[in-house]
Amino acid sequence: MSADLIARGLAAKTREQALKSANTMALIRAVRENGGFVQPSSNLAADNTPTIVLGTNAAVSSINGAAARTAMVPRSDARLTYVSGIPMQSGTTYPRDAYFTSRGAYYGAASAGGAALRATSYFAYEFVHTGTVFEIPIYGGGGGAGVNLRIQVNGAVAGTASIPNSTGGLYYVRIEFPVAGKRQIRVETSGLGCNGVHVASSAEISSTGKIYPIVTMIGDSFLEGSGSETGDIGATVMARALGFNAAVAGVGATGLINPGNTNTAGFPKVSFTDTVRLQDLTLAGVSSAHTATSTAPRLGLVFGSVNDNALAAAVYNPFGSTLQAAINNRAHAIIDAWLAACAGRPLVLFGPIWPSGAPNNRPPPDIYRIRDGLAEAAWSRSGQNIWFIDRLTMPRREGVYSTASDQASLYTGGAAGTDPTHPTPAGHRHDGLQDAAQLRRLILTELA
Repeated sequence: MSADLIARGLAAKTREQALKSANTMALIRAVRENGGFVQPSSNLAADNTPTIVLGTNAAVSSINGAAARTAMVPRSDARLTYVSGIPMQSGTTYPRDAYFTSRGAYYGAASAGGAALRATSYFAYEFVHTGTVFEIPIYGGGGGAGVNLRIQVNGAVAGTASIPNSTGGLYYVRIEFPVAGKRQIRVETSGLGCNGVHVASSAEISSTGKIYPIVTMIGDSFLEGSGSETGDIGATVMARALGFNAAVAGVGATGLINPGNTNTAGFPKVSFTDTVRLQDLTLAGVSSAHTATSTAPRLGLVFGSVNDNALAAAVYNPFGSTLQAAINNRAHAIIDAWLAACAGRPLVLFGPIWPSGAPNNRPPPDIYRIRDGLAEAAWSRSGQNIWFIDRLTMPRREGVYSTASDQASLYTGGAAGTDPTHPTPAGHRHDGLQDAAQLRRLILTELA
């Protein structure tokens, strides 16, 4: 009987593989083989718990006296596996040219000459280390302030550090274990650039051998990670749960229609449907600084935004007579751009989320209009592998944020607990796992 059951199982798996595309099977393998949630540090054995020490600016390596910026296994080495989208050089001139970060999102122009300002809130890569100590060369410019580095060991949090992010300093971070061993390492920063890994011998580093399909995401400050902790943006929690390489391109204050405000250089941001934002979704013509090749995403995700709520008619009328019609129009523009660059590959439109909700604090009507405009666009193109996920039907952070004893206070409040719009760190993890659950079902049961 057991042999018969095994045979039936193998036959069912063979039928599944025959019916589904190679693209879908790559996503399914990632979900089943790579997906998970980071474990707490208490799950690490003492032998796998390192001490983490931040060196001083421009100090030489504590391992072998190598000059700052040096890496025995540099950023371009094939043994490093990047899991935060397409890596790019942190800059083209000294000293930033020695570091990689993730491509992130187009954030408007950086200068009157039109150079692009790109911003990222998540940069991560993996490798296997065999030994007792390694160093991460990090550039102290850009990225988030405060705790902005997290080290995972064998899938658990091993420690964090705060790297000065406005000094332009050249730092080594030393990670040392009590005993030698073979460990899988993930380095995560809130956008700070790194130069691979420095060790005494290159032989200490090997590849994880894992394949993470690239999944692109465009959205607003929720996707960008406002209120999150390093490594645990809702989008990256979702991507990690599903085993994806997450190309996160969130820009605060923007939406499908709303271009948002100005960036730190004083130049305007742009809406999701601007050509440069669409490239963040499709990656058309984008090459990796790691491999010098371009890779089409396996899946694209678009997150509807609260920033399109309460827009003046003069703002949305160029695209439709009502807000819902205008959102629908802009959704079709995104779909057209996706199909032109990534024909046949799935695109999922997520409806907007609301900071708190039923039964006490329901979203305003415009939030439903945004949701319905996206849903109708997706369903009208369902034959082209376009999908929709509703994030309002099942309340996420129900209750009233302003009531401290209410459950909404667990999930809404930003990093300091006083932000009435953005998730708390717990809210980001909650939202990410909720999104992962819905997207997982879609991948495993619906995609052809």
